[in-house]
Amino acid sequence: MTQSTDGAQPDRGTILGALSESYVGPAWHGPSVRETLDGVTARTASRKLSPTRNSIWELVLHLAHGRHLLIDRLAAAPSAEFPRTVREPWWPIAPADTSDAAWRRDLALLNDYHTKLVDAIRRATPAQLDRVPERSEHTLAQQLLGMALHDTYHAGQIRLLALELADADSPDI
Repeated sequence: MTQSTDGAQPDRGTILGALSESYVGPAWHGPSVRETLDGVTARTASRKLSPTRNSIWELVLHLAHGRHLLIDRLAAAPSAEFPRTVREPWWPIAPADTSDAAWRRDLALLNDYHTKLVDAIRRATPAQLDRVPERSEHTLAQQLLGMALHDTYHAGQIRLLALELADADSPDI
């Protein structure tokens, strides 16, 4: 495989720091993924602003699935199948069961995949981090740092959705 030539590679510490800040927090830019999910109910998570938009729940599964894919890329081999049905690359299908218990399970799934990704990054060799996967132009180190940016983007979406959906649930005064 070829290595990307568009600049310096982020080091392991930078990647782990950025992922921790964007996922766990505290983050200087605003709430982290976990901070935005704090207090979101299953009812709110399953609702959509329109049929063509993603729900918070779908975003949570999307973030978990992205971690699953990056773990596989680091290992350069497929791992166990992602435990939710995927409708298209990177987008799992929203669950039919929208109970509080199912929501807690999917939040735990995201946390579990985050832990697995951090562990995989810590174990990765420099050659694994510098590898450019097939059909990509970016090293795994760049993709992993990109996951932190991806988290920040979706944390903002989740925050706005939670606020909008909470407003929609409030009775008019």
